[in-house]
Amino acid sequence: MIEDSSMSKKQIGALLLVGIFLQPAQADTLPEVIKRTLNNNPDVLITTNTRLAVDQALRQARANYLPSIELNGGYGREKSDNPTTQAQTGGDRSLNRSELSLTVSQTLFDGFSTRYAVENQSAQVESAAHRVADVSEIIALRTTEVYIDVFRRKELLELAKDNLVTHQKTLDQVREVVESGARGKADLQQTESRLALANSNLINAQGNLRDAEASYKRVTDELPKNLEKVNTDAVRQAIPRSIEALIDLALQNHPSILSAQADLAAAEAAYQQSGANYMPHVYVELGASKNENLDGVEGDNDDLSAMLKMRYNLYKGGADSAKRAETAKRIDVAKETLRRNQRIVEENAKLAWNSMITIRERLQYIQQHVDATSLVLSSYREQFKLGQRSLLDVLDSENELFSARSTLTAGQYTELLSLFNVLESSGMLLQTLSIPRPTEAAIQKD
Repeated sequence: MIEDSSMSKKQIGALLLVGIFLQPAQADTLPEVIKRTLNNNPDVLITTNTRLAVDQALRQARANYLPSIELNGGYGREKSDNPTTQAQTGGDRSLNRSELSLTVSQTLFDGFSTRYAVENQSAQVESAAHRVADVSEIIALRTTEVYIDVFRRKELLELAKDNLVTHQKTLDQVREVVESGARGKADLQQTESRLALANSNLINAQGNLRDAEASYKRVTDELPKNLEKVNTDAVRQAIPRSIEALIDLALQNHPSILSAQADLAAAEAAYQQSGANYMPHVYVELGASKNENLDGVEGDNDDLSAMLKMRYNLYKGGADSAKRAETAKRIDVAKETLRRNQRIVEENAKLAWNSMITIRERLQYIQQHVDATSLVLSSYREQFKLGQRSLLDVLDSENELFSARSTLTAGQYTELLSLFNVLESSGMLLQTLSIPRPTEAAIQKD
């Protein structure tokens, strides 16, 4: 009895283990795929690392507010020939010379160069953060496109399979009729021709699906496995009520515009910084040195100093005025870049909106076409049985229905994707999907 009980426990354990491995894999949702893609996509990583690099440039600019400490030292053989050595030895003298000095300097006034350098780098950090957000939105949309395209190609493949089955059934029916002598071989040949076309359509659909899977792999670095259909509730609710509302939202929130605005602020700060070249630089310097055997004089030579110093450049070959003119033109460049980005964002918003409205209006007529074609095919088949329609009429109607259904399926997915295009055009796609942007897209105000 004990042995039987032990065997029973082993069997139960084995069954439980098998059950664990046989559990279906959890389906991937679009937001989950986008999150993973943002973490490993090269385009996103380029912008995030650029942001981190600009952060370090800001640290460099702020470092000019702090004191500078330098330690210098040296040791070597020195041969000196000067009045002192001549008085002592009648000529030159060689000694082992050593030097050690510590200098602490603190800038008191640099013409506001450090202040505007920090403002410039802070604006560049903000611009880099908005570029991270912009690229993240673009990659999120691209991920959505390849995600949806996999479903679209799969449905079109199923339609192609159904179309092939329909033509095979038609061929079987026609073969029976031909073999009975009721119809000629031409009908059989005609049906075989349409079956070959259906096979060709199937192969094409299979190839298109493989292409869609390859695009999915390139964007996400994953193979499309166990994907869950897109839930569009939040997306449809987030669509603005009018094209005017969409444009206003895009002009206020799109990362490419915010990045260009930050670039303009950086250019203005750089212009202000260039004015520091016309002002004196004042700093305090503390120094201590311990030296031995300097200039042929044997013994210690130590110094302590505390000095207020000024440096004022009077002429640099026109470099300062050229720098001033350069930074002024950089402002003009930044302004025009901002205007260009505003135009592009407005155009993209209009195109996305128009695409959404157009496909929605088309879909109702495409659906009517499918319904009408389906009825026509049913009628033609009945009439064909009664000898009132030719086989060619039936075959043409079958192909028209297949084409109409394919157009409807493609249109439905186009309408779905148009929603995401509208949201991306306003820079609100990730927010709508409740997907956080990369941390490097965040802006920390001082």
